[in-house]
Amino acid sequence: MEVRRDRGSMDLTVPGGWTTSRVVVPALNPGQGANVQVPVTVSAGASGSVTLTATYRASDKQASGSATVTVTP
Repeated sequence: MEVRRDRGSMDLTVPGGWTTSRVVVPALNPGQGANVQVPVTVSAGASGSVTLTATYRASDKQASGSATVTVTP
């Protein structure tokens, strides 16, 4: 179903000691996409692979997905 998506927000779940901020995702028309940059600060001395989970929320609905990232010193 092609519907307009209202403006929403994106959050990341990050490991302890890391910080991140919620960002706004603009309203989107059917077929339209958006590049969203979410700031993340990694704790000092962090290295290795971790899983980050992104959660998009808009209009009382949510969707999430995870990805593994590698931090190198």
